[in-house]
Amino acid sequence: MAEPPVDAKQRREDISMLGFRIGGGGRAWALQEPFGAFTWFPVNDHPSDEALYDVAITVPKGWSGVAHGTYKGKTTEGRSSTFRWQSTDPVASYLTLFAADKFRMFTDKGPRGIPITYWIRPQDVRKQLPVARRMPAILRWLEKKLGPYPFPSAGLVATSDSGMETQQMVALGPRYMEPSVVAHELAHHWFGDTVTPRTWRDMWMNEGFAMYFEMQWYADHEDGTIDAFISNIRAYDAELRRENGPPGKYRRDAFGQSNVYYSPAIMLHEIRKRLGDKKFWAMTRAWPQEHRNTTQDRAAFVKWINEHTGRNFTKHINTWLDSKTTPR
Repeated sequence: MAEPPVDAKQRREDISMLGFRIGGGGRAWALQEPFGAFTWFPVNDHPSDEALYDVAITVPKGWSGVAHGTYKGKTTEGRSSTFRWQSTDPVASYLTLFAADKFRMFTDKGPRGIPITYWIRPQDVRKQLPVARRMPAILRWLEKKLGPYPFPSAGLVATSDSGMETQQMVALGPRYMEPSVVAHELAHHWFGDTVTPRTWRDMWMNEGFAMYFEMQWYADHEDGTIDAFISNIRAYDAELRRENGPPGKYRRDAFGQSNVYYSPAIMLHEIRKRLGDKKFWAMTRAWPQEHRNTTQDRAAFVKWINEHTGRNFTKHINTWLDSKTTPR
């Protein structure tokens, strides 16, 4: 039996209550960054302790049970159906997923034939399925900059009141159902899922990169330039640091605030300007490919980028992550 959701004591409404939730009509879901998986299964709920998973969700006939990992099919007996999922790559507990609803399943194929499934409620199909169908093209775009997608399957489930990079199965609530957000959550599969922060102090490693790729995707496909995006967020970087602390040392009540998204994205753009596009994209591709299925921290990243590029970025990274004011 699942426990009630836990209060994260954060200022963000979409992550204020974590873990197992029950919605209207009996539908249920569980998302849990930075913790909350313990409300629905026994686990050491810390990003450094990853595990392999087999998940079976039994629901009333006509309903669907969705989890992280690769969909392995369903069996129906009497008035109930069991949906099975398997993860053959290690998963951090905050990247696990539970969703039960009257979803319709749609199938697709990504780069190199990677199987993709979409899980959407019937009343939402017309509006949400076209966004989900952008996933193969977004994956192809990401692979050009990050190398091969690191998992054997992908997917999207329309559930919850947030957006989350749950491993191999992106979870998006209605207000997050946008192509640029899909790009953000899929970028996390390289930065966060296959390379996971050892502790939450290095959340910037996840969100800074994902935010940067979200902005680059939007600039390439919608409107604007990456330079314009960076210029806009630089204008209120000082405010973010003042309210929430620097991204490498954020305040306890400021988990997941914009400082860990935007400030590291500016830092990455400064690195890009120093390296040039060719070397910068080579760096973003090499880091997740060389550290697949590992947990990492700032010290490891700084050491690696210095060795990989032949440039010393130690002071640059530490200043951007730790300064209480916007670095020049």
